[in-house]
Amino acid sequence: MRALTPPAPSSPRSVRSKAAATVPETLAELLASLVADDGSVRRLDALLPRILDRADGLPVDQRYAWQDGLRRLWRRQAWALSQRHLADLMTLTAAWGDWPLTRAIGHVMESSHGLTAQQANCLVVACRQLGEVLEASDRCRSRMLAHPRESWPEREYHALIGLIEFHTTIAGPIESPELRLEPLGHHHDQDFACQFYDPTIAERCCLPDFPSDEHWHHWLDDCWAIGDQRLYAVIDPEWGFVGSVSLVLHAGIGFVYYWIGRDFQGRGLATAAVRLLLDAASVQDGMRACYAKVFEDNTRSQRVLERLGFQALDICPSPPDEAERFYRLGPPQMRERTVEDLHELFARMRSDTRVAAPMAAHSGDIRTLPSRPRGRSRMTESEIT
Repeated sequence: MRALTPPAPSSPRSVRSKAAATVPETLAELLASLVADDGSVRRLDALLPRILDRADGLPVDQRYAWQDGLRRLWRRQAWALSQRHLADLMTLTAAWGDWPLTRAIGHVMESSHGLTAQQANCLVVACRQLGEVLEASDRCRSRMLAHPRESWPEREYHALIGLIEFHTTIAGPIESPELRLEPLGHHHDQDFACQFYDPTIAERCCLPDFPSDEHWHHWLDDCWAIGDQRLYAVIDPEWGFVGSVSLVLHAGIGFVYYWIGRDFQGRGLATAAVRLLLDAASVQDGMRACYAKVFEDNTRSQRVLERLGFQALDICPSPPDEAERFYRLGPPQMRERTVEDLHELFARMRSDTRVAAPMAAHSGDIRTLPSRPRGRSRMTESEIT
């Protein structure tokens, strides 16, 4: 029997040949190959079916890398994509909740060859998720007239009418040229989950664990049922849902809280979203002052509040929340009035937070005022930016 010997080292040429012949299998490898500088239509023909087969396995912490990669592909090759490529890309972006890119692809397909029922439905959903509710409802009505045998347009249309009524009677969107605050609704459940996955956000927020979708929907209903709380999805025109901001407003006094998904922190989105919300509350609802609460080590969020004009208070929460600090925005007032504001707000918010505050500056007397806890808070009370 011939002895086994190690194989001879491959030459550089043979290594390149083997690498070129290797078919990428993981989503990370597929992404790298898809957005390569020498990408071609032939490469798309080979890769898109494989990506679609693996789309359900995309880890949520890799979602942004794919969003960014698909945008680079779109900017470079949109002009050369066939209708089949566009259809595959639209299916992929809709599956991953990339609604801005889904909408862009849908508009191109619509202007060239028209849309199938599924594609038209995807475009309506993309418009709805981005807060373009009127456009979505108009598309449904047009589809009902053009394709009377399709059932989905009427179903979506009635759901959109309910959303428009909610905006009219309960809370409407707040817009600026750079950002849109859309009332947080049940249709945002998956977008919310995609940005809230980071455990750092969960650690700094007093939200429930959300063990199921049903639990999240019940939580949302409870929040809106309070009556003086407004919850918004932060919608960036380029990326879609990037976080959430909310305000409890009671007797002209507000308490703001917010969080931004990990992939979008440090871009000024929290500052812009909170400013937009506070400006609207001041003009439309007569808000006179606003409070916030932030962890001592969350320097990024502290800078956000300071840029917005908030000032740190020397009033602190009692244990076990002593690692947090209160901030206030508004005209000067007596310390006792500030303590009363916080006490009333936390009671209204059903929060377990207690306020430890010096009630008289000359005596140094410290009194702990309970906030009449009613169980776990239904909202976040800390900020991630």
